[in-house]
Amino acid sequence: MDITSVTVGLPVTDIEASCLWYGAVFQRTDPDLEPEDGVVEYEIGGIWLQLYLDPDAEQRPATVRFGVDDVRSQHARIGSLGIDVGPVECVDGAVDWFDVRDPDGNVLSLYSLVDEKGRTA
Repeated sequence: MDITSVTVGLPVTDIEASCLWYGAVFQRTDPDLEPEDGVVEYEIGGIWLQLYLDPDAEQRPATVRFGVDDVRSQHARIGSLGIDVGPVECVDGAVDWFDVRDPDGNVLSLYSLVDEKGRTA
């Protein structure tokens, strides 16, 4: 099997509100694709993040994890948008990370790998 791309789908209850939220978090003014009514897609770090309208989204939250160069600066930036972010957690010698929930309860987890000396790689 040759995988040519990856798309992660997240259910949302309000496409417009979710586009504003994700646009702010990912520093995008518009989605990359709008293939049909109730579906938008962003190309983020080599994958496609698809938001799709689902009135029951809050009952089925999902988690997507994104690696970033500096998790602490992203924590500060996203928090400065007025978005409630969880604390930066540390797994000794492995990873620093934090979670943030979108308006429908889906979890975005951002992380930075830590090098052998305990510094963010």
